[in-house]
Amino acid sequence: MMGAMQSLTLVRAAALALVALVPLAARAADSAPADARAAGAHQDRAYTWAVGLAASNGPDYAGSDQRGNSLRPVLGLDIGRYTLSSGGGGSLLDFDLEPRYTGVSARVFDAERLHLSVGLRIGGGRTHDADSPLHGLPDVRRTLRARLSASYSLTPDLSLRSSLNQDLLGRKGGTTLQTTLQYEWQVTPSTEIGLAAGFTVANATHMRSFFGVPQDVARVRTPFPAYSPGGGVMSTDLGVEIKSAITDRWVLLGGVRLSQLRGDARASPIVVKPNNYGVTVGLAYRCCR
Repeated sequence: MMGAMQSLTLVRAAALALVALVPLAARAADSAPADARAAGAHQDRAYTWAVGLAASNGPDYAGSDQRGNSLRPVLGLDIGRYTLSSGGGGSLLDFDLEPRYTGVSARVFDAERLHLSVGLRIGGGRTHDADSPLHGLPDVRRTLRARLSASYSLTPDLSLRSSLNQDLLGRKGGTTLQTTLQYEWQVTPSTEIGLAAGFTVANATHMRSFFGVPQDVARVRTPFPAYSPGGGVMSTDLGVEIKSAITDRWVLLGGVRLSQLRGDARASPIVVKPNNYGVTVGLAYRCCR
C-alpha cells in the first residue's frame, strides 16, 4: 500500500511539474521577438511525410519467454508544429534531437533547449487467444491515451525526455511516466545513431491490468495464483537505433532495445523472462519539405 501511494504521489508530482511548464512556455512564446515568431509561422506551413514498412521480433508480451514476428506500416506526417506518427515514422521526418511520439502530437513550446508537446494516441491493449499462456486472464481493452511530454537539451547531442501518459476512457490503462536520456551521434550527414537509457514508472491500475491476476480467475480460469501488484518502477530500458538516408528519399531504419522488468512487475507470476529484447528493421520513403 505504501509503495502504491508513493508511486501515485510521484506520478502526480511529475504531472504537476509538466503542467506547470505549459503556461510558462506560453508566456515565453508570447514574449519572443517578432522575427522569431515570423520564422515559426513559416515553419508551420512546411511539411514532411514518410511511409514504409518495418519488421520486428520481440516477446509476445512483457515478461514472456515466447517470441513473435510482426510487420507493421511506418507512417509519419509533420505539418509545422503538428505531427502524426505510427510505427516509428515520426522519427524519420528529420535528423534532429526533437522527439516525435506515436499518435497525434502538437508542439506547444519550442525554445533553444526546452520543448513541450501534448498528444493523443490509441493503444495499450492486450488480448489472449486459446494458445496464449495468458489465456483465462481478462483482456486489456485498447484505449485513448493523452500524453504530456517535455524534452530538455543538455548539449547539442544529449537530451533528457519525460512523457506522462494517461488513459482517458477509464479502461484500466492507468498512468505511466517514461523518462529517457538520449544521445544522438551524427556519424555522417546522412546517418545517425541514437543511444537511449531510461525507466518507466506505472501506477497500480496499469500494473494490475498488465501484470496482475484477479482473484476471481486465479487457479480457476488460469493456472496462475492471485496477484495484485502496486505502483512503482515497472521497467528499465537500453536501446540503440540507426537511421540512414541511402538516397535523397529512401531511409533505412533499425534498432535493438533491451528491457528489464522491475519491482512488482518482475515479481508477477505471469512473468517468465523478465529480461528481454526486441529488434526492428525497416525501410521508408520520405518527402518533401
